[in-house]
Amino acid sequence: MYRTSLLLFVLLFPWLPGCGEARQTPLLTVAGEPVSAETFRTAYVDYLLQTGLKDDARLRDGFLQRLITTKLVVREARDAGIEQEEGFRFFREKARRKLLVEAFADRVLFDTIRVTEAELAEVFVRMNTQLRARHLYAPTRETAEALYARLQAGESFETLAREVFADTTLARSGGDLGYFSFDEMDPAFEEAAFALRPGEISAPVRTAYGYSIIRVEDRFTKPILTETEFAAKKDRLEAYVLRRKRAQARSAYVRHAAAALAVTFHEPAFSHLVDQAAGRAGITDDETAAAFLEAPLVSFGPLDSRRTWTVADFRERARFTGAARRAAIDTRAEMEDFVRGLAVQEAMIEQAEAAGLDDLPEFREALRRALDEWIWEQAFTRIVAGTVVPEDTLRAHYEAYRDAFVVPERVRVREILVATKAEAESLRVRLGRTRFEDLARRYSLRPGADATGGDLGYVTRDQLGVLGPKVFEAAPGAVLGPIEVKGRYVLLEIGDRQPARPAPFEEARAEIERQLREHFEMKRFREHADRLRTRYDVQVHREAAARLAAALDAKKTS
Repeated sequence: MYRTSLLLFVLLFPWLPGCGEARQTPLLTVAGEPVSAETFRTAYVDYLLQTGLKDDARLRDGFLQRLITTKLVVREARDAGIEQEEGFRFFREKARRKLLVEAFADRVLFDTIRVTEAELAEVFVRMNTQLRARHLYAPTRETAEALYARLQAGESFETLAREVFADTTLARSGGDLGYFSFDEMDPAFEEAAFALRPGEISAPVRTAYGYSIIRVEDRFTKPILTETEFAAKKDRLEAYVLRRKRAQARSAYVRHAAAALAVTFHEPAFSHLVDQAAGRAGITDDETAAAFLEAPLVSFGPLDSRRTWTVADFRERARFTGAARRAAIDTRAEMEDFVRGLAVQEAMIEQAEAAGLDDLPEFREALRRALDEWIWEQAFTRIVAGTVVPEDTLRAHYEAYRDAFVVPERVRVREILVATKAEAESLRVRLGRTRFEDLARRYSLRPGADATGGDLGYVTRDQLGVLGPKVFEAAPGAVLGPIEVKGRYVLLEIGDRQPARPAPFEEARAEIERQLREHFEMKRFREHADRLRTRYDVQVHREAAARLAAALDAKKTS
């Protein structure tokens, strides 16, 4: 909690030279940098609103002291040369690109967005409405269109749900999602569902997860909605509608811009890139790897100024996106969407630069805050990195809470991962005459399965996530599946079990250390922060502090 609250200060305070602080009354000066009373007051009030805490002198002083600590830590890291490190340079470029895209969106996409009373009223009704709906999921538009055609031809939701959801609760319930209300589903899903009357079926709807075909079963709206209720929630509704309209505007712009760029993909490099992302292919020797990186991958842009990215060009842009986003790419369609998005992002950045948005004071301030946030995180991690929990403390904690440390029940599992349900079903039929591990070695897409025979080892219920109950209910020797997992299909062979048992100290040691480590990390950090106060000059200007306290007290009693 202490670390999180310190990070909040980095986000709240605009520590930019020349941003007006020098012309305001300084509340304090830390290592030569002034912080104005007005800057502190604004951030402190925001902090109270976010946390729900009530102002008092003790809280005020704690906020001030933690602010000083944060500034000292960032200053020390800068003095130590963190800005010359490769990690800093990478993050700076990543933050710069992200902020340019946001600046472009603010100026070009969001500038004319307004929220009307009719929109607020519609959302207010949705807040007081519950829908019950079914849906069919498809990973691609082509699959979704095929499912929709089969529905139109007379096949039932229940039949198709058993097909698309494999062996899941949704398969058994005919895709029934139960009742849901406002802001509980994907925005595009919600928009389509609320536009339907009971019994109506939507065309395929693009969501963040793929495509859905929706049938509304029931709708219930609270019968009495008052103006007083509407007025009390109007501000929150307006913020919500504005946020959603901006997200919709951005999505629409990306779709239209991608179409205008006329993105085309070059083979065989693109197919090989998809196989790499899905874990189906690799490059073994340096010469082949170098040739692959230089191969043309994608072309886009107007006819008179089209450009082509090689695989290396693509990877240079892709590394500025989140690792989780890259790791989620399994199919060709997902890779195509990802590359189109990068091409549109590149165009937005270039337009923002051409308009000089990166020279605006507010842009420079936002970039500086982002960099300070990164520096703070890096510095904190380095300060506490050498923390050691004393051995006698670990053992004393174990003896005091021995009964709490248990090695959970585990079951051994083998897995075969394939791309399609039909392939999984075909392999399951062959299990009568071929060993599970032999099929895993030959057909499983899981990296390393050729060596392990699909053996995942002994796993706990928690490690298996939603599959946990199903696996732990199965008898040794049983084969489960096909089960859909993120657009692919698995077969699971259940092995022997290891029952739960008390954990001896050596097995519990890592968990005990995890439980106690934060306390010792914060002790180490506080000691370091105390040393920084002797190294750098810190001045709190008491007259300004007194005036600020009086102003806050007056505001509190007014």
